[in-house]
Amino acid sequence: MSWSFRPSKWSIAGTVVGCALTVYLGIWQLDRGAEKKALDLQYTAATQLAPVELKAATAVPANLAAIAVTAHGTWLAERQLLLDDQVHADMPGYNVWTPLRLSSGGLVIVNRGWVPHGPNRHTLPPLPVPAGEVMVQGLWRSLPEPGIRLGNSACIPDKLSAEWPRLVLYPNAKDLACFYGEPVMAGEILLAPDAPDGFVREWRVSSEGFPPARHYAYAAQWFAFALTLLVIFIKLNLKRKP
Repeated sequence: MSWSFRPSKWSIAGTVVGCALTVYLGIWQLDRGAEKKALDLQYTAATQLAPVELKAATAVPANLAAIAVTAHGTWLAERQLLLDDQVHADMPGYNVWTPLRLSSGGLVIVNRGWVPHGPNRHTLPPLPVPAGEVMVQGLWRSLPEPGIRLGNSACIPDKLSAEWPRLVLYPNAKDLACFYGEPVMAGEILLAPDAPDGFVREWRVSSEGFPPARHYAYAAQWFAFALTLLVIFIKLNLKRKP
């Protein structure tokens, strides 16, 4: 018994392209997972370092993964933001962004944690904050960004008189400056899990909503697709001679 293997040119081309694409996507997912894992390790290391006093003149890198900080100031309770489309334990909700007026005069955003949606989109959760000067401790990081940013700006000057708190989707430093009418430090403080005046805080700086394990799972799927294409190609073109 003998076999023949004579695939057509189009099947060879299609298989090569398909396998190359799926293998590339698998490698890309592996790289993304490794990046996320490295950032999480930086996060863990940052929690064990002595905190730095954050002031208006403090220079911090914009792409920093995390650094332990403390800050003194007063909350702007009437000007809070709710970062929309945040999920915790498979429940939709918001991250509460509360501006802190630093004693040194600057303005910084403090992420006080996650809260669930109200009974409907028009009923926002209560966001109490204490009056007077406070000391905030947590992790400083650059502002989170979406996978794809749609539109030019989250701040529309014609709607600045709208009620607060305001729902937002990943504003950048320019958007925040538009909201508050003054420069805002280009980052946020993740309020320490044991600090008062916060909500649900299970911080993972690099992996919010997309941990390294999910990247590795997607990589395995792409490699499986490549193997499936190769098996189908061989099975369709390997024929037994009579």
